[in-house]
Amino acid sequence: MNRMSSALASFALIIGGVAGTAAAEEVFLRTDGFTPYTSWIKYASLQALATDTDGLAGGNIAPAIPSKDAMFTDGVFFYRITSDAAGDAGQYNNLFIRYKSFNDLNSNSNGETFYMNGYGMYYDDDIAVDNSSGRILRTTRYVADSTVTIGAYVYNNFAELVANTPFYAGGFSNQTVAHDCKFWAYNGKWYRTNVSGATGSTVVTGVNVYNSSEDLYNGVVAQTIESSLGAPGSMRFLTIDSSMLPPPPSSCLGDIDGDGAVGGADLGILLSNWGVCPE
Repeated sequence: MNRMSSALASFALIIGGVAGTAAAEEVFLRTDGFTPYTSWIKYASLQALATDTDGLAGGNIAPAIPSKDAMFTDGVFFYRITSDAAGDAGQYNNLFIRYKSFNDLNSNSNGETFYMNGYGMYYDDDIAVDNSSGRILRTTRYVADSTVTIGAYVYNNFAELVANTPFYAGGFSNQTVAHDCKFWAYNGKWYRTNVSGATGSTVVTGVNVYNSSEDLYNGVVAQTIESSLGAPGSMRFLTIDSSMLPPPPSSCLGDIDGDGAVGGADLGILLSNWGVCPE
């Protein structure tokens, strides 16, 4: 192998390690319309998600995740709310599994288990975490078969969530929140779906956007985006930084930034990552 060929081979080998350094953007994800959940669909904006415009494959989930299990992210880790045999016997989720990557969540691998301290969550109840503040909101109902989500507990961090030591707990004001409504948050924005129909067979009709968790509690909606998805209210949603998704395979050798061409920007990324690989 000549010197040029050797350099190209080395260049190709490190592409995968630096491809994620390109500018990242928010990505909106939803599970497919099936239960249990078997895949994600990703969109470039909330408007695109609500209208099912230009959706792309966001990753397969195998083994499939049952609809009773919620998923959330704090911007660093991914989490799943689920149950062991004791939880299932009482018809509630009683543990969290924390994953280091989106791929690990989807394959249920390399997870770290945390048991809820002296409490459980009714099946389908939700958790939303704002990555910018660390604030965590856990929804709740009066009883397992209630058709309404009455309010939430609020925590400063994951340790408080596990220990169930909220700094606030109360009911939602100025609104009636159907049990099938789903919650999530990212970069200071809080989201809640609107649904119609009987509990357990609802359809998503829109998404409310809130500027803070306080606004969500008090029903102060910053924006409502109507949805034409016609999708079941049981689907789950996430907003994440695109850098948290595995990079798509490039069909162009050397195209590190994914713009469809090999040029100076790719060389710049390569040189900025030159040196000894971290362990």
